[in-house]
Amino acid sequence: MTSLRRRHETAPAAALPVLERLCQTVAAETEAIARGGAVPYEEFSRRKNQGLLELNRLALALKAAPASAPLRDALADLAAKLEANKRALGIQLNASISVAEIIARAIRDGQSDGTYTALTWKRAAE
Repeated sequence: MTSLRRRHETAPAAALPVLERLCQTVAAETEAIARGGAVPYEEFSRRKNQGLLELNRLALALKAAPASAPLRDALADLAAKLEANKRALGIQLNASISVAEIIARAIRDGQSDGTYTALTWKRAAE
């Protein structure tokens, strides 16, 4: 058996633990976001990047390997967890943007004495 053929046959088995670690990492991040409080985004990012690097190294061998049921199931599980993670991160991002806008508005309003605002002229006319 050639080493290339052996690599194609062992790639799905090598990918399963990588996919499991990625699933655990993504699920843990999603749960941390849902709990609220401080989320160690840098740590989660590092772990997800490591998993992606490992999968990329296996990509060519996986492409040539026959798809096994456990591999398909693991990929489907990862896809579902990534979708839930994407939603949670989106909600977190939108909340952060809203808070930043409120803070920016408060700073702007605090720096103005109202001399040049239209609101001052509007009140005088009433």
